Amino acid sequence: MPVITINGPIGAGNIEIGQLIAERLNLDYVDRMVFAEAAKLAGAPVGAMIAKEQKVVTFREKLGHFLQDVLEKSAASGISGEAYFGRGMEMLPAETYEELAGDPSNPSQQLNDAAFIEATTHVVNRLAESGNVVIIGRGSNMILRDVPGILHIGLVAPIDVRATTVQAREHFTETEAESYAKALEQARITFYRKFFKVSPNDPELYHMILNMGTLSQKNAADMICHTIGDI
Repeated sequence: MPVITINGPIGAGNIEIGQLIAERLNLDYVDRMVFAEAAKLAGAPVGAMIAKEQKVVTFREKLGHFLQDVLEKSAASGISGEAYFGRGMEMLPAETYEELAGDPSNPSQQLNDAAFIEATTHVVNRLAESGNVVIIGRGSNMILRDVPGILHIGLVAPIDVRATTVQAREHFTETEAESYAKALEQARITFYRKFFKVSPNDPELYHMILNMGTLSQKNAADMICHTIGDI
């Protein structure tokens, strides 16, 4: 009853390789279904779950929120904002995720961290218990890190390879694809740091790391299938 997790930056081939392995070994393939099942448990829309994982706030946005907060506090206290600014840029919040997912002006779209990770963890554990499954992303390697008999695969790829994959899949321009790939990779890093306190690129989190800058998706799938046969 093999269980395989595949995690890597968008465009590295996670989806394509996962589907090849599932076909070859007759396994279930699970990607966005985790969102649908977790959303049921958390009582939130699927869109909110996706936004929770992928939302990354840029430095410009963080600075804007920070300055607005400073000015509001200064106005409320009746003092000049300059004294507050004097405390320096260390006052900028370190958090790079929005506190609540989805549209912050719509309470029905909001999802707190505890509900998000609890629901996702429950679904991923349930899938692993059923066996015969390839799970793509969702921090599945961390959620299942203490479960024996599971093969955790990490993928890496240079930005040009990732952008080409995204461009073909999403019908973006080359520039759009590269920007999108970079933004979601930053979101993935933030997601791992926020919920698991690790870097997703730490090689110790995986049994095998494949460089998709030098391997074809077919060869990568071949290597993973061969490794499953040896477990």
